[in-house]
Amino acid sequence: MRTIDLTKGRHTLSEVLKLAKSQTVLLHSSSGEDFLIEQADDFDREVAALGASGKFSAFLEARSKETGDLPLREVGRRGRYTSRR
Repeated sequence: MRTIDLTKGRHTLSEVLKLAKSQTVLLHSSSGEDFLIEQADDFDREVAALGASGKFSAFLEARSKETGDLPLREVGRRGRYTSRR
């Protein structure tokens, strides 16, 4: 990981992005905040899209409220599972 302290010098966005192609870049800003920059892959983009999805967030919220196990008999009754006996 490469650290760039923006309080100690000027760097163009192009320079930072060029570095981020080969390694993670930690930017330390003059406000004291830190930012990580790295090249995104397909998985990163999918995670970002799902994180911004209200429908997916609602699904996760509903799933987090489920409690206990569901007996196999109940699964069959709900039509999610069909026995082949």
